[in-house]
Parts: sequence; C-alpha cells; structure tokens
Amino acid sequence: MSSSQPPSREKRPLGFDELIAIVVAFGAMGAIFFWVTGRNPSALRATNWQFPAVFSQPAVTPNSSTILAPAEPNSEVRSPAALTIPSPATVAPVAPVAPVAPVPRVVTPIPLIIPPVSVAPEKPIEQQTPAPATTKPKANKAKVGPVKLSDVPDKYWARPFILALVDRKIFDDLTDSQFRPDEPMTRAELARLIERMGDKEPRRKPVDFKDVKDTSPAAMSIDHSVKTGYLKGYPDNAFRPDKQIPRVEVIAALASGLNLKPSTKATKTLRVYTDRKKVPKWAVSKVAAATEAGIIVNHPKRELLQPNRTATRAEVAAMIYQAMAKEGKVPAKSSEYVVRL
Repeated sequence: MSSSQPPSREKRPLGFDELIAIVVAFGAMGAIFFWVTGRNPSALRATNWQFPAVFSQPAVTPNSSTILAPAEPNSEVRSPAALTIPSPATVAPVAPVAPVAPVPRVVTPIPLIIPPVSVAPEKPIEQQTPAPATTKPKANKAKVGPVKLSDVPDKYWARPFILALVDRKIFDDLTDSQFRPDEPMTRAELARLIERMGDKEPRRKPVDFKDVKDTSPAAMSIDHSVKTGYLKGYPDNAFRPDKQIPRVEVIAALASGLNLKPSTKATKTLRVYTDRKKVPKWAVSKVAAATEAGIIVNHPKRELLQPNRTATRAEVAAMIYQAMAKEGKVPAKSSEYVVRL
C-alpha cells in the first residue's frame, strides 16, 4: 500500500568522485588566476578587477555610462581610455561562475604637437650686392644776380650802401632799373624804410594825426615809425607825410629809434663839423649821439654836415645802412664819407 506523503528530500553526502571534481575545478581556477596575475602583477589591485554585469547591484544610473580605465604606471600616455559598459539592471542572483578575463584596454594615442622653432644663423647673412648709393636732393637756392642800376655807376660814392639795401628789399620802388639817388626823400618814404629795417617792439602810443588817413598807403608805416620811437609829429598834431625831410630830421629819427645817448658833452662832439652852428637846438644831443655811433655820412665833405638841407635818397640809404650796422644786422662798410671820431 502506497504512502500518501511525498518522499522526503534528505541531503545525501557527497561522494568521493564529486569531491575530486570540485578540487580539480578549484585547482584549474587557481592556475588560471595565477597565470593571469603572473603576466600582469598590477591586476592584483582591487581597482583593476573586472566583474561582469551579473554581479553588480541595482544603483542610480549616472548621467554617463562611460567609466575611465587608468593607464599603466609606466605608460607615457597619461590620459585614461573610456570603456563603455551597458547600463546596470536588476539581475537575480545566480550560481557563481568563473571570473571573466580582463577586458583589454583601448589606449588612444594623443599626438604630440611641437611648434616649429626658428634657429638663427650663427653669422648674419651678408648682402651680396651693395645697395645703390642714395643722393639727397639739393635744395634749389635762389640765384640772385648782381643788382644793376643804370643811374648808380660803379664809382658812385653811395653805391655799396644802395646795392646792399636794394638786395635786402628795403628799397623796392625802382623804376626801369633806376634808383634815383639824387631825388629828395619825404617823411612818408622815410617811415616806409624804417618799417623795413627790422622788427622792434613798440614803446610809444600811436598818434592819430590829422593829415594821415587810415586809407593812406603810408598809414601803417607811419604808425609803426611812431610807435617804435623813430619819428614824431609836429606840435599841431600833423605828420606832414609829403614834406621833404631835412638831413637833421633823418639823423635825429635814427638816433631816437636806436635810443642813442651822447657819452660826452654834445657841443664838444659837434666840433667835428664846420657848420655845427646850423644844427637846431632841439637836435644837438641827437646829432652828437649819432656822430659817436658812426651813423652820419657826409658827402662830398665829411666835416660838412649841412643839417637843414633836404636829404637825398642816396644819403638816407647810407645812413640807414650805418644804423643797421650799429645794431649788428648788416656788416659794417668802410667809406671815406662816414664820420669817425
């Protein structure tokens, strides 16, 4: 009669053959393990062990499924290689299996970029062909020829003074290459020459003369000669620009403009002139100072002053040149008609 209860599942002990099989299996696994670690000792590190996905536990999946495998300690390439593994999933536990051999690492070589290095030569490269010589352009200098005046001959007594002033454009009112040396000089013409002598700082106030209009061609020259101290007007507030100027007024104007003073008694200095008594009293000091400065030029006789005679263009040219030489603007000229003490 059969029993109604199921047969019991009692554990029977392992047989001898089964024990031998287990020992052989573990020995084979140990041999494989030592063979692998013998080729790569670094595989013993826990960080290098590779496990199949079946042993992983469920975890939070990171943003990237790429893990980094470290390079070998003696490797020249330091950048780790990326290994892609499947996303972990929940797997039921299974029976133990033999460990999987390590997955070979894939190392991506990084190209070494070496910038080009320029090596300077030991000696500078010498130029084989000499450079062509460069010549600087020369400045074109104005070629000024000798002044030719038809009415001033070579032996004319005032020729050196006249040519020098014409060349400096102080006298520029020539007509048909004629200087007109013996023509009389007016006050307005003297004012124009004084303006061209050079720049001097004004030291007097301008005067509004009743006979000099602002539209007059000589107005600016007259104003300049008054402000710089060369010329003055008359007591009736008139300048008289068209009046022919006497020699004494030319001498007094130059002495005033240069601010000359006599070093000794004026009457003693005037003894050099035979007609000294004709000098007006207001001009005695001016004439004496101009005489000491070597400004006065007398022709035809050096001791003859002729103070009240109308001054000619040649005489004014000679005395203006001497005044400029006194200031160092022009070189001094020797003449037998220049008064020297």
